[in-house]
Amino acid sequence: MKVLVKTVVLFLVLFLGQGFCVHAEESVFEKDGQIYLIQSAQDMRTLALLVNTGKDVEPGVSANSSSYRLTRDIDLSAYCTGDGWEPVGCGCEEGEDEVLVRGFNGTFDGANHVVTGLYINCPGADRLGLFGTRTDLYDSAESAEYPVSGKTVIKNLYIRDCDITGSRYVGGIMGGMEITSGLQSGGDLLIENCHVTGKITGFDSAGGITGAASVVENCSFTGTVEAYSAVGGIVGIAYDVRGCVAHAKVEGGFDKSGGDAGGIGGVVVCVRDSYMVGAVTGTDNIGGITGRGNDPTGCYARADVTGDNYTGELLGRPQEFSLDGVSLPEGASCRSGIQNCLTGGEDITDFQEFMAGVEDAGQGVWFCVADDAYPNLSWEKESRFGYTVTATVQEGDSLWKIADKVYGNGRFWTQIYEENQAHIGKDPSLLTAGTDLEITVNTSQADYASKGDIWEQEQAFLEEGKKRGLDEARLRRFFGRLLADDIWNSAVCDERERQINDWVIGDLDGNGQDDMIVMAGAGRVFVPGEIRLYLNGEPAYVLKDESAYYEEQFCFGSSFWEEPFMADLDNDGSLELLFAAGNGGNGGPGGRNTCLFRRVGNKWVECLEELPNDCGEWCGDEIELHIDVTCTGVNRYEAYCPYVDERMEFDGQNIREIGEHEYGRVGGANVRGFFGFERVTYKGKNAIKCREYLSGEGGNAHGVGEAVFILVWDTDGVCRVADWWVEGWT
Repeated sequence: MKVLVKTVVLFLVLFLGQGFCVHAEESVFEKDGQIYLIQSAQDMRTLALLVNTGKDVEPGVSANSSSYRLTRDIDLSAYCTGDGWEPVGCGCEEGEDEVLVRGFNGTFDGANHVVTGLYINCPGADRLGLFGTRTDLYDSAESAEYPVSGKTVIKNLYIRDCDITGSRYVGGIMGGMEITSGLQSGGDLLIENCHVTGKITGFDSAGGITGAASVVENCSFTGTVEAYSAVGGIVGIAYDVRGCVAHAKVEGGFDKSGGDAGGIGGVVVCVRDSYMVGAVTGTDNIGGITGRGNDPTGCYARADVTGDNYTGELLGRPQEFSLDGVSLPEGASCRSGIQNCLTGGEDITDFQEFMAGVEDAGQGVWFCVADDAYPNLSWEKESRFGYTVTATVQEGDSLWKIADKVYGNGRFWTQIYEENQAHIGKDPSLLTAGTDLEITVNTSQADYASKGDIWEQEQAFLEEGKKRGLDEARLRRFFGRLLADDIWNSAVCDERERQINDWVIGDLDGNGQDDMIVMAGAGRVFVPGEIRLYLNGEPAYVLKDESAYYEEQFCFGSSFWEEPFMADLDNDGSLELLFAAGNGGNGGPGGRNTCLFRRVGNKWVECLEELPNDCGEWCGDEIELHIDVTCTGVNRYEAYCPYVDERMEFDGQNIREIGEHEYGRVGGANVRGFFGFERVTYKGKNAIKCREYLSGEGGNAHGVGEAVFILVWDTDGVCRVADWWVEGWT
């Protein structure tokens, strides 16, 4: 029992801003092989401090050149006060002849987790982002300061709603590596499968993903990017950009000497298999894909592009770059031209030619949800941020038909109408052929629309929520969250479908935003269940039967028994969290554990020691609550509760036999687990009403009845039994 409580306290503390740092085998972070695990916002902050001060992550291992993996979504807002976040790899040290920049030369795998709360406001500073820069290695592949070098890789990372302001080399993922006007390389920097939403502001070399990099692949940005020069929706300056998407407003150049602005990149040697939707403005060298570049290939732009000189729908100024001995990206050419690209004004036949062209080239990176839709990149279907489809209305189309093509379910037509009402008008049945509709696709909507009747499930969810007094907007938002996280119609084991046993919405962490606790099971008693915690609508943790979350001696023998429960139980104005879970050695069935957590100040604490417990011999020194039942006559029994030293008689007419059930024998009935939690008012205070099963002699007989308890917190903050009684089963 204690193991479970400590585990749950750990995840509550971790995701409610109380981070921790693990020390094992002299390593600052826990390890998985040779990869260091970043498990909290505090761990991320510790990584920045280690890299920026030139410290080791463990004896003899430089923090700046090691490999790391993020294990869960994190919120950095607690470390973004004042000027904001200190990037990983922005340390500087004055040397005899020059300033030594301590950058990040290792590998960071975000494991598809989301970082929120990223804020930086340093208008005069360079190399700003979640990461700062990598160290320049112009002369050799190794140095005494950084003996391990090579390619810096940042991958599989999401950043939501960032706000970053700096000077040179500014981006959401990384500020970027220093690149001269001749595009000399200070070392390879690869950023792949990274996705950012927010606002980026700089003076030179600014991009939604990074200010400057060697290669940026399969990345996306949604938001605004502003800079004086070398500014792009994805990157300011780069050698090679491929498979990238920008839904952005890009602004470059404040006078005639500025510019180099592009929907994907400001200055890029090669852009392939990428597209941009939005607007690009500036002075010189302004393009829907890139401001200056060699050969955009397999790209399209649906952008409002405006500039003074060298302005184009795709490419502003064609340019062959002097690479000073640095080879071109693989597959790129020195030709200055546009190959197999589209612009927003081209019709559907051109889409088909475009798709044929990229397929002939063996790319395999594009897909179309319908013949009348602009193509999307294949990886977008797996993005946690979802993706946007642009569909062109054809003669005879209806919103139902379009929704059926895009989502696989026509009932989603209302969502399309809500997003495009300004283009459609008041009557959703009147569609004008040729109108482009922007359709946002949740990451799993299209898949699940074809697997089950999501519309009917949503209606059932809304109906249940209304019974609980919740408004429709809140309910729709959380239903979308459950849909995106595969809670609906998702196989868990033995090909059975996962079911929602229950869910509760409330402001659990007291910040004014809704949180949610969801209990999911497989519809059968002896199948491990799971509890999902969502803070502010984002997934914070999944508690389930996996050894990764528990010590070896603890495992579940059954599903979580009791629905999650939020209520102000101790009358302090804040919500408490309560649920019950099965427990059994070696996976066998056993008693039930009550898990109760209370917020004290800014921390969550376990309330188990303050709560009368039910776990019998497993409790150790903790308070034990049990009922002794004695047969006193024919169908007459006496119940004794040692915890409060009270007795009561009751009619045993509906009680099943206890032990031998002979007159005068003691049945030894014990409580076997809290269930049926309910918030009630007792003498003007909030209280818990709960039940516990009674079992026969030795605890081996089937249930013989229930004990009912009223639990109330006293002025000392301890939960007491205020009232109790016994009820039989019919």
